[in-house]
Amino acid sequence: MQSKRIIILALFALMISTDGLWANYAFKKKVKTVCKTYRVTVESSQFSLGEDEFSINLESGRNNFEMVMLVGFAAAGHAIEHQIQMGKTNAYTPETVIVTVAAPASKGETNFFVATCTKKMAIDLANGTMDSSDFMQKIKMEIQ
Repeated sequence: MQSKRIIILALFALMISTDGLWANYAFKKKVKTVCKTYRVTVESSQFSLGEDEFSINLESGRNNFEMVMLVGFAAAGHAIEHQIQMGKTNAYTPETVIVTVAAPASKGETNFFVATCTKKMAIDLANGTMDSSDFMQKIKMEIQ
């Protein structure tokens, strides 16, 4: 009788923790899908899911780092909006999105561009309610 009780408690704990994993899995899958649509390769190891911020590290060619950065923000915006639409209590909706793009500068050298935006800006970019040029103007001051 005691062993059944322990097994039931263990299964219950597993079910509770799995729901949180599902939210993270759905978020990561959505980001990967959007990036793949725009031919930006990305793996889950390039993500960092913090409590209030989502960070993604991407690589670009020499001349297309801005496009890759926009794709990173749009992918995060789509994923956040998808989490909100799912309506789960444990939905992952970070307040801040950070995109880091590594772009080759010259032989053996790489420049890193880091930009930050709010959740609302990322969602607006993803939905098309904010034009990409307006978006880049707003985050241009933030790019390091």
